[in-house]
Amino acid sequence: MVTTIQRPPMTDQGTTSSLIASDRVQGTAVYDAHGKRIGKLERLVIDRASGRVVYAVLSFGGFLGIGADHYPIPWPMLDYDEKLGGYLVDITEEQLKNAPKIKQGESWEQSNRDRDEAVHGYWEQPAPMQERQTSSLITSDRVEGMPVYDARGKRIGKVERLMIDKLTGLIAYAILSFGGFLGIGADQYPIPWSMLTDNEKPDGFQLDVNEEQLKNAPKIEQGETWEQANRDRNQDVYDYWEVRYYWLVE
Repeated sequence: MVTTIQRPPMTDQGTTSSLIASDRVQGTAVYDAHGKRIGKLERLVIDRASGRVVYAVLSFGGFLGIGADHYPIPWPMLDYDEKLGGYLVDITEEQLKNAPKIKQGESWEQSNRDRDEAVHGYWEQPAPMQERQTSSLITSDRVEGMPVYDARGKRIGKVERLMIDKLTGLIAYAILSFGGFLGIGADQYPIPWSMLTDNEKPDGFQLDVNEEQLKNAPKIEQGETWEQANRDRNQDVYDYWEVRYYWLVE
């Protein structure tokens, strides 16, 4: 029997943020239920359409006697521990021996819904709902650098980072840069994920904003940290763009 760790529901009363930049998630330590380090997080695999982390790709080589293969683990099985600064996962070496894995040289992304369901089925987790037969999954590191287009299909910027909630696996917003496209400087802008439309042709995202809106929008100036320090600042981003807070979305 596989254990799913129950998390308390998020509220809008918190004063500190649980967000972390996508590039900083990679390499985060993974611990067993007793707090012993057993591996690390290699990649996050997200659904581009919904903006949710579907599963984490973990490596266990040198910890559980497992080789160099990587294992996609459904996100609900991981629980972030603030004291340890990493994720707890209640699995055993025996379970991993027969678990779905990503062999060396294989793509990080899963190519179809059947494979996604196989991963969740093995770990006895409900498979994520997907509207398309083919998977819209992509690793977080591949999203970084993806182009952003306006409503007319003109390229206006790119994705610099994703800000991910460590507790829920939800993408709070994307950090975008527009320098050289809209006459905006080197500052970068947190844009709620729900404002970006998945756009496969060309491979990127669509965003319906104009230069005037960006001039007064919340931004991250050069030298500032990627993470937002408190919930109030996160709310400012959502209030400016008049988008429902991500932590209230079911």
